[in-house]
Amino acid sequence: MRFTNRLVFLCCLLVFLYSCSKKDSPSPNPAPVPTNPTCTSNASPAQGSFVTSTSVTLNWTAASGATTYDVYLGTSTNPGTIVAGNVSGTSYTHTIASTPNQTYYWYVQPKNAIGAATGCSSTVTSFSFVVISNPPGFGFYVVGYFPSYRDPNDVPDVKFRMTNIVNYAFFSVNTSGTTDVQNPATLALVINKARANNAKIFVAINDGSGDGKTNFRNMAATAGGRNNFVKDIMNKVRQYGFDGVDMDWEYPTTSDGTDLTFTLLMKELSDSLHRDARYYLSAAITPGKYAGGMRDAIKSELFSYVDIFNVMAYDDFSTTAPYRQHSDLTLAQVCMNYWLTTRGMPPSKCVLGIPAYGRPSGITQTNTVLSFRAILAQGGLPVSDSAIVTAGGFTNYMIYYNGQTTVKKKAIMAKQIANGVMMWEKWQDAPDGNSLLKAACDTVGRSY
Repeated sequence: MRFTNRLVFLCCLLVFLYSCSKKDSPSPNPAPVPTNPTCTSNASPAQGSFVTSTSVTLNWTAASGATTYDVYLGTSTNPGTIVAGNVSGTSYTHTIASTPNQTYYWYVQPKNAIGAATGCSSTVTSFSFVVISNPPGFGFYVVGYFPSYRDPNDVPDVKFRMTNIVNYAFFSVNTSGTTDVQNPATLALVINKARANNAKIFVAINDGSGDGKTNFRNMAATAGGRNNFVKDIMNKVRQYGFDGVDMDWEYPTTSDGTDLTFTLLMKELSDSLHRDARYYLSAAITPGKYAGGMRDAIKSELFSYVDIFNVMAYDDFSTTAPYRQHSDLTLAQVCMNYWLTTRGMPPSKCVLGIPAYGRPSGITQTNTVLSFRAILAQGGLPVSDSAIVTAGGFTNYMIYYNGQTTVKKKAIMAKQIANGVMMWEKWQDAPDGNSLLKAACDTVGRSY
């Protein structure tokens, strides 16, 4: 009995001692000791980016241990002003001053009950406020293309004074998605003549591939390709002192998706050219007479991006049906009605294209095209719209062109319902009093 009692006592003692040892041992999951939060990372606006609105939303990543954030923003590289304190989320919208090209610097300091994160000013990033807007118009546009293969000395200065925009044709898109300058020596002469005669000078861009579309299509297919192209164009605009860019992609189409990439390209080019309303953007576009993928590729969205649309209301000829005028007054009326009325293009941006050359109908060869000055040299009348000529292996055939009488009618229409006339191209026009440009300028009252 005594032995049993002793055994029970010893067992109880052991249980008691074990229980005491458990109370004195540390907890397997001790409560964490509170610490300051870590720093965060700025998400947007990205470092070195541009914003075009004075209402700017700053976004950052969540910091470990943070419950609120203080937002620092200012115009110094190490901003010391808190523009928002104790922000509970990871974004904040702030209104900045509308000062063009002002650069802002910002960072975020996370906080919790213990204190604030330290060293977060090392995460400062910057963005700049820029103004993107269309540059001001300058009256009734008289646009003349000047190809790189023509001699500027063959065109008198007065013909440059007649046009307030000279489009140098062309810089050509290459397989790398940048542009090649065609005949730099001619370019220098054209720039000098344009400047000396108070005309703005644009660079016209075409496709340098054999089919006239592959390089454009490949370049515009990716965001990287478009960005590379825009950078190249902007560098050359500044290098040569151009006033604007004329896009001659003939033609994007809905059938292969280039309508979408063309629109993206024009938006991106517009944003760069229109920074501080500095440079102009024009585009040569389809006449619009015939429905289809090429006409539909010119989205109405472009109306806000582009400053001038040169409507190519010519080349409506036939290789099988004879006696068809390729650019009569009716075609001009149809084209203007489509773009201005059906599509709603702003009249202030609409420019009617006029040819300074003739085309026959019913002849399959394309080398039968003759310049206006060549037609007159073969006996054509400056006030007529057709003549019997010989060219391209054909003799005594009928060619159709725009004489001074038709050009005057087109100029009146353009003055009444649109805002300009465009000529392809300046060299082909007569260099004397028979000039088609002269007829247009005299009709609309443009002094030269």
